[in-house]
Amino acid sequence: MDKKIWKDTAVAAAALAIIAGGVTAALAGTNALTAGTIAARNEEAENQARLQVIDADDFEKRTLAGDEGEEVVYYEALRDGETVGYVFTVSTTGKSAGLTVMTGISADGKITGVTVTDDNETAGYVDKVKDGGLFEGFQDKAVPDGGFVLGEDVDGVSQATKTSRGVTDGVNRAAAYYRQIQKEAE
Repeated sequence: MDKKIWKDTAVAAAALAIIAGGVTAALAGTNALTAGTIAARNEEAENQARLQVIDADDFEKRTLAGDEGEEVVYYEALRDGETVGYVFTVSTTGKSAGLTVMTGISADGKITGVTVTDDNETAGYVDKVKDGGLFEGFQDKAVPDGGFVLGEDVDGVSQATKTSRGVTDGVNRAAAYYRQIQKEAE
């Protein structure tokens, strides 16, 4: 009887190993077949998001060194081959960590658009900030040297103060990157 239990256990373990191996191979194959399509769709979605913050024909990926030596990826916005501005996407903290703010800045240093592309905020807070006019509050304003001050340069949204502050911090980080690009160009 003892041998039969060991034999049944071994057969079951082998069957599970074969099934697990087959499923793993199938998932790996599916991933290999769809990776290119998924990457292309993600790139198109990112381009559509960039078009929400700046009017351009094309975007070229660029990098610069951040404050702490990290590589910062941004996009140069082009229209008819000429640089019309830049798009920066930064992660910041609003009410919760993980607030991703995309900011468009024209070549002459004015905010062309702001949006939130991802967040972990309490449901409805980003919509409240958007509907409250914070994003539009940055529109066409020149990037100030010290950054935008919430409540002075732009109005925050009542009952979404932390989210308003997080969006403003994201725009200010984008503005700092813009100023860095301008200094390097001089």
